[in-house]
Amino acid sequence: MLPGYTEELTQSPTAVDEPARDTATTEPLTERAVRAQVASVTRAARAQSGNGGVLQVVHGAKRVGWAAYELQRNATQLVQGVAKPPYVTTGPLDSLESRKLAEGVQYQVLYDRSALARPPQLDITTKLVAMGEQARVIHVAPTKLIMVDNEIALLPLTVSETSVESAVVVRSSAMLAAIARIFEDLWRFAAPFTADQDLSGHELQPTEEERWILSLLASGATDDTIGRLMGFSARTAHRRVRELISRLGVETRFQAGMQAVKLGWL
Repeated sequence: MLPGYTEELTQSPTAVDEPARDTATTEPLTERAVRAQVASVTRAARAQSGNGGVLQVVHGAKRVGWAAYELQRNATQLVQGVAKPPYVTTGPLDSLESRKLAEGVQYQVLYDRSALARPPQLDITTKLVAMGEQARVIHVAPTKLIMVDNEIALLPLTVSETSVESAVVVRSSAMLAAIARIFEDLWRFAAPFTADQDLSGHELQPTEEERWILSLLASGATDDTIGRLMGFSARTAHRRVRELISRLGVETRFQAGMQAVKLGWL
């Protein structure tokens, strides 16, 4: 689940090659110390509003990995996530997800297309879907994310090419509600995952109607013009355009036209 949020979590302390070091100190960071600090973050994140802040920052790739693991381990109903690079090791979180699915916890995972480009991940996701994971695919996901029971979310602050160097824990708040809404919107526009997933983008081929809308977008037509030519209202045209922009993983109308050409949709 969510490659890159974890290191090898099943190793014993003696199996760790080098103890990680805190970015703020030079003291060795043992596995026990990491667990204790992450447990503190988790407790603070789950506290009521009068007992802790809405946000808590987790520094260091190892701590972020343990935070992702602990948040999912404590899930009782629902885990929602976005999987995208950077990647490290996925095995421990995949094993944890298998156990949580068996316990009846629901998983909704939105995969960036590049997340499935790693050969092992496609096979792993196929197995997890067979166990009950709900999975969808988007061309470009905006960020990695884990959200548990609609109470706590974990998302990256700083990343390197291979790991998440720092992340923020967000507990029940207007910010968490906004994150949940963004996830819902991305989920609605994403394509369902299938075992024979075509990573070239062909399974996202548009309908003829969508091709017409995209061609009008590429020509610079406004929503009013698109609605008039397609036979529906400007409001409906606006909604359809926004859906296509989101589906293509871009931000602007111009980018949508360029991306459609790049994918061979036009």
